[in-house]
Amino acid sequence: MTLPRHRLCRGLLIVFEGVDGAGKTTHVRLLDARLQQAGYDVVCLKEPTEGPWGQKLRQLAQQGRQEVAPATELEWFLLDRREDVEHNIRPALARGQIVVLDRYYFSTIAYQGALQLDPEEIRTRNEAFAPPPDLLFLLHLPAVQGWQRVRRRGTLSHFERLDYLERVATIFAAMDFPYLRRIDASADTLTVQEHIWQEVAALLARTVKPDSPIAQEDTA
Repeated sequence: MTLPRHRLCRGLLIVFEGVDGAGKTTHVRLLDARLQQAGYDVVCLKEPTEGPWGQKLRQLAQQGRQEVAPATELEWFLLDRREDVEHNIRPALARGQIVVLDRYYFSTIAYQGALQLDPEEIRTRNEAFAPPPDLLFLLHLPAVQGWQRVRRRGTLSHFERLDYLERVATIFAAMDFPYLRRIDASADTLTVQEHIWQEVAALLARTVKPDSPIAQEDTA
């Protein structure tokens, strides 16, 4: 196993968000590989998790919401995220690792907000226990394009109706945080990844310990 070459002043949390089909999972994987190749200690996570509450949420996506009310679904997301924060996210940050996360509470704000729950209340309840990210990448893609991508893959879930995704996209578009970076996800994969890396490299340059060597390509 290759030991990390760079030590950070503190752990970092990098989050990827966007409508279904925007390319979040692809870019999480690519960033993970690039960071590890550059000598950083990385933990990749996704939400919902594989824990008991996350599995209940995945069943909803596969089978439909049926009689589950939006408020109940929100509680499941909060329970799943509390476990993720307690057992995975905070410990990794405390160890000085880089956590790269595929979906976080911003998805809950957008997707449960699109079910007529209050987005600001959802945010407040999550931020009571969930640490905010150092970087939030919002992969911007019109809902119809994301829906078409997912449909071509043959993986449409019960959550991926076009009218619903359009409401989700509207909430994402209204988000405004100092750590948010909007990335045009309609560009080719290489171009999108380079835009992401520029932002990550700038963050790393501010966070790597002075006595930790930084390879020239890391900040190029």
